[in-house]
Amino acid sequence: MGASALVHQLNQPGLVQHRLPASVALAIGLLAAAAALMPALWVASQHLHVMAHEGGHAFMGSALGHRVSSVSMNVKGTGLTMTAGTGGLRIFLTSFSGYLASSAFGVGAAKLISMGHGVAVLWLLILGLAILLLVAQGLFARFCIACAGVLLFLAARYTTPGAQLAIVYGVTWFLLISGVTVSVKHWKTSGDAANLKKQTHLPRVLWSMLWLIGCVAALVYGAGLLV
Repeated sequence: MGASALVHQLNQPGLVQHRLPASVALAIGLLAAAAALMPALWVASQHLHVMAHEGGHAFMGSALGHRVSSVSMNVKGTGLTMTAGTGGLRIFLTSFSGYLASSAFGVGAAKLISMGHGVAVLWLLILGLAILLLVAQGLFARFCIACAGVLLFLAARYTTPGAQLAIVYGVTWFLLISGVTVSVKHWKTSGDAANLKKQTHLPRVLWSMLWLIGCVAALVYGAGLLV
């Protein structure tokens, strides 16, 4: 790659890109919904949601001053984030954030897309995965995070801005839709809800209800930004 081409590519994240037509955005959304709802596809795609979920725990814990000691994932589609720190409210917020993380990341990405910074989202995703890889524990977690990061980097490095924008739309839709999907699937089995019940003595169903409401609201708001 020549120097001028390299400079042009490095400038892409800062440039303003037009949003995709509503029909194209909806078509990508349908594909993302299939990845989140069809069991055959969910077997693989669920690990993208787990990265967002555990990344949410790690981000919140770190933002509140806790040291993130490890993030692990397994082939069954669950994960665990370990943080070292004290403080009742901080532990509560770290535990509470996981089920909203995918939807929150999706809303953030949708907002950047609506502002014309869709390609920047791609690089932010790569950066987030690189940071998550630093605290990943276990071969499976490292493999999944590294593969996702490499694929996104190849897309950012070798595809056109239009293709990059389509990929960002797909990831954003998936984050928004999978947040709702997992909140419904884990309505009665959430380990985070069990932890919050121990911390607050409030029923598990309360936390599941709050997560579902939050994820549905994020999907509706994010969809409005994308379409």
